[in-house]
Amino acid sequence: MKQTALLALCLLLTSLAWAQSPATGTIKGIVTDSANQAPLSYVTVVISPAGKDEAVKTTFTQPDGSFEVAGLPLAPYKLILNYLGYKPFSVEVPALKAGETTDMGKLSIASSAKQLQEVEVTAEKMLISQDIDKISYNVEFDPESKTLTALDMLRKVPMLSLDSEDNIKLNGSGSYKVLINGRNSTLFARNPKDVFRSMPANTIKRIEVITDPPAKYDAEGIGGIINIITHANTQNGYSGNVYMSQAVPDSRSVSGNIRAKVGKFGISAYGGVNKFTSPSYRSSFERTDYNTDTRLLQNGSGESANRFNYINTEMSYELDTLNLLSANFSLNKSKYESTNLQTVEEFGEGGSRIRDFERNTYGLGSWGSYDVGLDYQHTFKRNKNQLLTLSYKLGDNDNTSDTDLDFVPVLNYSGPLSTRTQNEGTSLEQTTQIDYVHPFKKHSLEVGAKTIFRDNGSDYFYRNLDPETERYVDVPSLTNEFDYSQDIYAAYSSVSLRYDKWGIRAGTRLEQTVVDANFKSSEAVAEQDYLNLIPNITLTRKLKNMASLKLSYTQRIERPSLWYLNPYVDRQNEKAISFGNPNLEAATSHVFSVGHSMFKNSNSLNSTLTHSFTNNAIQSFTTFNPADSVSSTTYGNIGKNSTTTLSLNGNSTLFKKLSLSLNGSLSYTSLSGNLEGQDLENSGMSGYMYSYIGYRFEKNWRAGMNMGYYAPRVLLQGKSSGQFWHGMSVSKSFLKDEKASISLHVQSPARKYFTSYNDLNGPNFEQRNEYRRVQRRISIGFSYKFGKLKEDIKRTKRGIKNDDLKSGGGDSSGGGGN
Repeated sequence: MKQTALLALCLLLTSLAWAQSPATGTIKGIVTDSANQAPLSYVTVVISPAGKDEAVKTTFTQPDGSFEVAGLPLAPYKLILNYLGYKPFSVEVPALKAGETTDMGKLSIASSAKQLQEVEVTAEKMLISQDIDKISYNVEFDPESKTLTALDMLRKVPMLSLDSEDNIKLNGSGSYKVLINGRNSTLFARNPKDVFRSMPANTIKRIEVITDPPAKYDAEGIGGIINIITHANTQNGYSGNVYMSQAVPDSRSVSGNIRAKVGKFGISAYGGVNKFTSPSYRSSFERTDYNTDTRLLQNGSGESANRFNYINTEMSYELDTLNLLSANFSLNKSKYESTNLQTVEEFGEGGSRIRDFERNTYGLGSWGSYDVGLDYQHTFKRNKNQLLTLSYKLGDNDNTSDTDLDFVPVLNYSGPLSTRTQNEGTSLEQTTQIDYVHPFKKHSLEVGAKTIFRDNGSDYFYRNLDPETERYVDVPSLTNEFDYSQDIYAAYSSVSLRYDKWGIRAGTRLEQTVVDANFKSSEAVAEQDYLNLIPNITLTRKLKNMASLKLSYTQRIERPSLWYLNPYVDRQNEKAISFGNPNLEAATSHVFSVGHSMFKNSNSLNSTLTHSFTNNAIQSFTTFNPADSVSSTTYGNIGKNSTTTLSLNGNSTLFKKLSLSLNGSLSYTSLSGNLEGQDLENSGMSGYMYSYIGYRFEKNWRAGMNMGYYAPRVLLQGKSSGQFWHGMSVSKSFLKDEKASISLHVQSPARKYFTSYNDLNGPNFEQRNEYRRVQRRISIGFSYKFGKLKEDIKRTKRGIKNDDLKSGGGDSSGGGGN
């Protein structure tokens, strides 16, 4: 019944949106250099009312110098062009006609330099840009994109940071969703940092951070959305790029992308293979039992290697000028292996040793996924921004881990001599969606409906070696099958209004969630059916000198993914186990923010103050059982958290060759909860800072240096370590049009090792988990571009974006010392 009501609401909103609205017009043109007629990219284009200098709309020119501004009310205008190193340019535009495009043709602008040779010295292009609901980092304009991985590039993006274990944070929160070209991808379902580490930054065009997602997005995520836009301006003809790198310690990658268009058909594809090793790491785990004054001490060493392969393809076919059909496909596979040798010692009162043994661990694992999606987009004749989109997506994700544990008794050891464990997880997801966008004057209305059907499962076992039969026998209490289904029905409406220098976007999203979870060996363990009405509102005000002010409020839902729900017990360290909680409920968060942005030429300054709070937050917690000296880490809706964060980002270009960048934040976090009848509270400051300086020399040489700091993070039961890092890079472009480049990057040249830790404590214990790994890495890379482009490919402007799950695998705050 609720599903029927949702669909009826969507149909009602859609029918209202079909009402006719005043017609609009379009202005387009091409900007060139007056001296050599070469097209100029990223020129600022401002559309103002005739006789005024107040911006109605702004945009930037494309790589071929072209621009197009649509949705303009029928009136005369003034077109203004601004570009660093060139004289200001303006031209009057006659009154627009309904449904027609006014082509301004070629607009030539002159250099402000006095001598011709000075024209060859070009300025750095703007790295940061901002819209009503997002901040974008233009990776393609960053000279270090030729030398860094995508994971390293994230450190430069406003609102994003990496902690001491390279876990990605958005505005200080680990709750966010990663999209590829506006679409959900199973590529990032398990652990985003592994994927970003394998991708060279030069495959990315820009990174968008959406901190206040509008109603068209699913309602999950305190932090927001990270949208990765890949190079997709595929044009008649073809173009591509190949990249190869080799690093020490032994890591290597080969990747490439190609874009091609023939008539109405276009294709864009990228993929790669990657190997990443972590040699000779060390770990330690120490726990003290307050009740018995006993102490557990574990010291270990080992190494690991990860191999990751991926491919992503988008295709489109223009049925005619109003109808576009597009398809996308992605496939990825990862395999990893690890070895670890640990000594385990237990000490009683007075420091006497009461137990001693060795644990040898060998692990193999893999995870993989595929996505298949299809989108149909209809554009209406009266206005190219009036769109109807139908979408379908099928995604499948599987992961398997196999671990062998062998034990060597030294003193008073009575456990199994050998154990084998396996966990096979699967996730099948089907999504259907309809979106409609209706513009009227400078405003727009969006409505839509969506269904998501998820079937998750986990099949796991533990088997101990029977020394008499020399066969492995199941441990019943640790062997089972778990099934979890989650169905979501949603409808939304959103309106964007613009008046003079003011803009407002308001919307609501209605979501129903139906959950059914059960074990094979028992009855259902979780049955949930809940309805959420999620509002959001954003108010913007344009200020002088290309500055703007933004205020916003939204609610977000945090649904647990299979990572948090899976009851499989990880006993690789039998003294510090971890497992999921199938009884977790969705958490609702409230997010308030105020932001200020200022842009001038190639300089920018952005600041955002955000406050968020959650009353039933999903939090990790650890308990200790002194009877068997085992600590257990799991998740629960056990308390409240609130975070206030000030984020700052600035970019500047001096002397046309020197680039400066600063990105950072400062947060105050307050956590509280009730654990086993005891009230817990913790609070404190945290934050991060990243800075970069780069210089462009003659003959296409570039050099850069960076450094940063990530402060310790506040946990409900303790804190984690901070981290300092630094690096330097140099690159050289050569061949015609800089088609080839070679680069050298050194990470942490003055520091070979880094040690991270987590400190946790409870009413009857305290523990510390340390992990030391190699931080210094040296890599050399080679990149080559080929092909020629002529005309842009088309992409649907709407598509499926499943951003409603709290991702897992990237944040380990519990104990283990594996």
